[in-house]
Amino acid sequence: MRTTLTILIIACLFFSAAPSFGQQSAGAEQNQGIATQQDPMTPPAPSAATAPNPVVLRVNGDPILAVEISMVMQTLQAQLIERGEEVDQRELAQVATQRAIEQKLLVQEALRFGIEADELEVARSAQMAEQQAGGRAALEAKLKSAGSDYEQFLNIIREFEILGAFVEKQIKPNVNVTEEEVAAYYKDNPEVFEAEDRAHAFHMIFIVGEDAEAAVLATTRAKAEAARKRALTGEEDFTAVARDLSEGPSAPSGGDLGWVTRGALVSPLSETIFSLQPGDISEVVQSRFGFHVLTINDRRPAETINLELAAPQIEDLLRTERATAQMGELLETLIATAKVENLLGGTTGAPAVGTN
Repeated sequence: MRTTLTILIIACLFFSAAPSFGQQSAGAEQNQGIATQQDPMTPPAPSAATAPNPVVLRVNGDPILAVEISMVMQTLQAQLIERGEEVDQRELAQVATQRAIEQKLLVQEALRFGIEADELEVARSAQMAEQQAGGRAALEAKLKSAGSDYEQFLNIIREFEILGAFVEKQIKPNVNVTEEEVAAYYKDNPEVFEAEDRAHAFHMIFIVGEDAEAAVLATTRAKAEAARKRALTGEEDFTAVARDLSEGPSAPSGGDLGWVTRGALVSPLSETIFSLQPGDISEVVQSRFGFHVLTINDRRPAETINLELAAPQIEDLLRTERATAQMGELLETLIATAKVENLLGGTTGAPAVGTN
């Protein structure tokens, strides 16, 4: 089974970047993780003298390559940018390092249970990466420039597939949510179900900083204008164009930003979204992150969401919370005996579980 993180990491390799009821924020994710110790767990950054993709950490003897941490960093950065949040690079590196260690520990545990990756899904994910890169040769060139290769890339995908299978087979079956618990949550949290005016939005983003040179800005805007023109022809669905051209992490899902409310996204994206009618395609819009083309396929007015409509989301929320708690408990157990080595300087030790 392909996990969301697998898709995001593939998308973000080429990014050169809590759901609420009645809406969905772009790229929301759980922040349960390992609280790093300052010395051994400070994210190792290769110096100019080191190989471009060294083994930077070992977790119980298993290596973590620099490219693995880099991919997680780019995934997280893309999520923050698409939500319009500022990015602190040092904090980002620390969180990415903890995530990489968590994932390695959980993969080790999955292997102990005999869980293996679905090689068909690994191949499908690799094919998606090749398509987004512009072909197998282009993908291998990008990997080589990062000091990696195709086989290492497949192994990274394979580990995420193993992690997804582990959650499905070992965690989710132990999580139960009753109808009574769903009803109780609805009754106890009435404010959650007062939905604001919202729209189901999609976008394409072409990344460039506001302070880029004029020629770079012009080139990037031209890419956005060409993408808009292609979407306007009607020969392809907007989502197909976004999958092909967008540079953000929502590209694999056709640029889907989910249900957004006014002010939920960085200005001027929110204003643009709520000036559209379903099916409209916006002019090219510039934000501090780049140039965007937006559309919506539905709008809903402010309303109170009834229990019948909210129940599936409540159940999903409660299952996620309980699965996350179980994962946290499992990580505490794994970390208690873990040996984490920083191979680029630092000491050996096991981090503690905490909330980022």
